[in-house]
Amino acid sequence: MNALAHAEHDVTWLAIRQPAVVRMLEHELSAPDGDAFAAGLELAWRVLGAGTPLGDLRLDHQVLATALAAVRAGRCDRAMVRSLRDQIDELPIALRPNEEDAVATVIAAVIWAVLDTSIAGLHDDQLVA
Repeated sequence: MNALAHAEHDVTWLAIRQPAVVRMLEHELSAPDGDAFAAGLELAWRVLGAGTPLGDLRLDHQVLATALAAVRAGRCDRAMVRSLRDQIDELPIALRPNEEDAVATVIAAVIWAVLDTSIAGLHDDQLVA
């Protein structure tokens, strides 16, 4: 599979499995050049699809909105934000500083939502070692 076909497969997978994430990316990162949206898709794929053991985890609009509000309120780990910025810098896309901020914020919210949803799905007996 060539790189373009692989990228199309990744986006299709993400759209089918995580439509709320794709809609949030569109809403938060849309711009005429599409660079921020493309960066968001790539990083969302890394979080949600790149061989991660998330199983049937589905993120909905409500959990994503809550996560986005938490991230915007400064409640996320600074090391995670630095890691996201490093990953953004590695992408073959040139983003303006405000686009980098938007991508980092949205992907941090996706990670927050994954963690929040995963923890909520645990049973009390799974939390005790």
